[in-house]
Amino acid sequence: MSVALRRFRRSASAARASVAILASLVLITALAPAALAVPGLVVTTPFPAVRVEPGGTASFALTINTDVDRRVDLSVAGAPEGWKATFRGGGSIIDSVFVDADKSPDVTLEVDVPDGQASGKTRLTVRASSGGLNEVLPVDVTINEQAAGDVTLTTDFAELKGSSDQTFDFNLTLKNDTPGEIVFGFTTQGPDGWTVKAEPSSEAQATTVTVAAGASSTIKVTATPATDAAAQAYPIKVTASGGGKTAEADLSVGITGSFTMDLTTVNEVLSTTANAGTAKDIEFTVKNTGTAPLTNVTLSGTPPTGWKFEQKGDPIASVAAGENANITGTLTPANDAIAGDYQLSVTAKATEKSDSVDMRVTVETPQFWGILGILLIVAVGAGLYWVFRTYGRR
Repeated sequence: MSVALRRFRRSASAARASVAILASLVLITALAPAALAVPGLVVTTPFPAVRVEPGGTASFALTINTDVDRRVDLSVAGAPEGWKATFRGGGSIIDSVFVDADKSPDVTLEVDVPDGQASGKTRLTVRASSGGLNEVLPVDVTINEQAAGDVTLTTDFAELKGSSDQTFDFNLTLKNDTPGEIVFGFTTQGPDGWTVKAEPSSEAQATTVTVAAGASSTIKVTATPATDAAAQAYPIKVTASGGGKTAEADLSVGITGSFTMDLTTVNEVLSTTANAGTAKDIEFTVKNTGTAPLTNVTLSGTPPTGWKFEQKGDPIASVAAGENANITGTLTPANDAIAGDYQLSVTAKATEKSDSVDMRVTVETPQFWGILGILLIVAVGAGLYWVFRTYGRR
């Protein structure tokens, strides 16, 4: 074997040994954490820095992990005088928690900041200990006058218009931009004689609503005007209060006038007579007892079967508030209508309002038949007289 060949083989063997040693080092490095791992304790929170306003509460959701089941004691250091730090779990105030391996219980740290506290940042230290294990978690609480957010009460349509015989509905949005859930109550202020109420849209008759942090709720406001409300704009105020917060909404209702109509006959007698098959005109009076004009007044009727009723002439273009106007209808009983009483329903209808009355119509025997009957009676009487005069003495 040549010297060159032996040297080549020695070089290849050395290279393979170097590769093996390097691979072994990489494997040892990868396995070292697992091999060296010991039972541990880790405490974390997703939001370690929180802003609150004076008098508010900062909340930290804690995650506590261990690799074996163990009891963990909890404490807080660094809280200034007057501050209150409390651990909560399972609905109770706690000082310790039992942690299952790889499963964190629900634990929350609540820090109450006294009212009047000056602005600034304070660092607190959460300490967790179990046997010889100790873990610390620094959390920051920053005092800020605007940190707690606010509540608002808004609407897309703050002004509605209509007549005083309408009911006006507003839909308001109550937004809770604070970090906590708030229970709100409502008060309303409206014109004298009006009925104004506010309630959650999702729950009729409810007087309060609970709105979660960052959420909103729809509030329905109903305003019923006074019956004699004059034509003008009326202000309405709605207030939502809760959790030391207040939100207001200013609304307005514009009354355009009230529409009221009374229908009767010209002589205010709701009865008449008619003959079968003969048309008869009946004159009616439309009275505007409201505060706004009535327009395009028409007349219609619901007569007995086989009868006809129709408006005579043009509609009434307008009836001013407090004024009257006359309109005529033509009634035609059926040709075969027998003598007796019948009911006729008549309706006057304007663009804004309508009113109806019921009339009694008495069908009489036609005059021709009455005269003929009288003539027959006279003829019979004359015939009897002649018979007695002629044959009475025989």
